[in-house]
Amino acid sequence: MRLPITLSLILAAAASLRAEAPSIQGTMPEDYMPGLKPLLVEAVERSPNTIAASINLAAIEASKYGSISQLLPQVGVGADYGVSHETISDGAPSTSKGLFYSANVSQNVFEWGALKNQLAISNLQIKVASRQFEDAYRLLAITLREQYMGIINKKILVRNQAFKQQISEESLAAQQVRFEAGSVSEAEVQGFKLDLEEARLMRDRAQEDYDNAKRIFMHLVGIESLNDDSIPTELPHPEFAAALADSILTGFVGDGIESTFQSEIYKMSVKEGDLNYSIAKVRLLPKVSAAASYSFSNYTSASTGSISQVGVQSEAYSIAANWSIFDGFATRGQKLAALASKRLYERQRQTYVDQTIDLITDMRHQLGFSSRALSLAEVHNALIGAEVKRLNQDRSLGYASQATIDTGTLNFYATQYLMAYARMDYMSRWTEFISLAGIDPAIANISARYVR
Repeated sequence: MRLPITLSLILAAAASLRAEAPSIQGTMPEDYMPGLKPLLVEAVERSPNTIAASINLAAIEASKYGSISQLLPQVGVGADYGVSHETISDGAPSTSKGLFYSANVSQNVFEWGALKNQLAISNLQIKVASRQFEDAYRLLAITLREQYMGIINKKILVRNQAFKQQISEESLAAQQVRFEAGSVSEAEVQGFKLDLEEARLMRDRAQEDYDNAKRIFMHLVGIESLNDDSIPTELPHPEFAAALADSILTGFVGDGIESTFQSEIYKMSVKEGDLNYSIAKVRLLPKVSAAASYSFSNYTSASTGSISQVGVQSEAYSIAANWSIFDGFATRGQKLAALASKRLYERQRQTYVDQTIDLITDMRHQLGFSSRALSLAEVHNALIGAEVKRLNQDRSLGYASQATIDTGTLNFYATQYLMAYARMDYMSRWTEFISLAGIDPAIANISARYVR
């Protein structure tokens, strides 16, 4: 039987993606806004999020030494020096003093692989923490991009509200002149004053919203300042490549989901369940250890008319076997718990795969809708821009007033804000889509030790 043409094409695309991920160069927000790229790099070392993740990794790496220590010899030394005086009734006093020192070595010899399996679990936990650092930065990069674009939008809004305030100030000034000439009443002037106060309020609110967004962004990056001049007042036009998005989706649904953070965490948790079962399985088997010790004591005793000194040297070697025959079914409980944990993670992983495939498929659809909405916003902005240009031409010919042009410009600024919002919405969705697919280029900013 021959495969349908469509299915053949999908399988061919999936095979191609397994060989090499599609290039997304030039499609990310930092490609359109160069000022964002160095901030993403700085956040690796300076963001509170990544600092916390790196501290967690360091703590887990340190705990590994506990597992290593069970495989290595245990060495100890000791020394003691004592002096005692004794006096017996009607007898002569006596003095005793002595030096004692010792050294001992012990080594676990054979425990059916339990100690090696415990070390393997520690290594798995380090891998999990490393991937947690990577995922923490991946999510941070998404947030930083969205917040940076949000700051640009808020800066555009500040400009719009400032222009609206300027129009209100000019309108009030014109009405004040008319009032002084007796053309309008004081009540009409008062209305223009209220309009100006409302415009100032909206402008102040927009400014504070912008300043607060900057503060939050700086704290998240871990920097102390962000120059206003480095923040543009326009979001560039992003190009939507439907074929590239479809290619990424096909590759993710194929093999790409296997390499996502959560999928690998589930796989490592399943492996940890296997190791815990292997450890529990040998709890009731004999364990063998070896030990060696050396000690020396030099003892001196002095009394009236006599002095004695004794030196004692001892060496000991042993091989010991310890066999716990019955532990009240504790071992049985640990084995059942390990198997249940493994089955749980296998089930959770399958649920995650199903839900994530549905999620990224929906994200692909939403990308298409967002791109269409962006096209409409840009057409609308172009139409209003053309209208403002026509009004300026009419004004040069004496057909349009400055008030008409100001109103048209204010409308144009409003459509620019809506267009910027539509661009931000599209680029945010694209960023989340790329990040979920596991091919976010920002991951290249972090050290290879975190990508295990």
